[in-house]
Amino acid sequence: MAIDRRVARTRTALYDALVVLIRLKAYEEITVEDILHEADIGRATFYAHFTSKDDLLERSLDRLRDLLLAALGGDRSAPFPWDRSWSPSRVFFEHIAEFADVRFALSGGRGGPILRDAVDRVLAGVFRAVMPKDINGALPRELVILHIVAAINATLQWWLQHRPETTAAEADALFSQFLLGGLPEASCDFFLMPAASESHTGASSISGVTELPASQSAPKR
Repeated sequence: MAIDRRVARTRTALYDALVVLIRLKAYEEITVEDILHEADIGRATFYAHFTSKDDLLERSLDRLRDLLLAALGGDRSAPFPWDRSWSPSRVFFEHIAEFADVRFALSGGRGGPILRDAVDRVLAGVFRAVMPKDINGALPRELVILHIVAAINATLQWWLQHRPETTAAEADALFSQFLLGGLPEASCDFFLMPAASESHTGASSISGVTELPASQSAPKR
């Protein structure tokens, strides 16, 4: 059901006010009064829509949901502009790039886990809504959904923490390769294959890792 335009305008004003404030000060220092002043909205109106500052932050990701659904061909109006030639995944990474400073500002404080959980909730919800019920595979559908969300998180963590100079287009290309191409067997064998038995040397099959002698494997009682 479509949201009343006045309600949508009020929520957008509050979402935007929170973003402005996060870019100016630590999340923990932002008060509801600060948000009301920035948005020019009354207290009663705020609490008619949200229960707290944390609730506002979490539900601000509803705009990401609407953007992804629009990019996926839904009948929703998009809250942000995007290039119609982009894939939905590219739309997501471009959106993250646009708000990378907000994510970084929240990463070290209480707002970080709220934002990450909200993004995961939105992604999983969108995938559950649009992914075919029968994906013609041996893997459970919910496991596939969680795997895609985890792959997105891994790409985001690598991008924002280790290679922030990477463009959104490059991050999206790496994500696609990571998700669709899979991992090289050599990068997984150490964890998936049983270790070779080399009892005469006491060495494991992993280069550089040596097993402790049996007498040192556990403390004496």
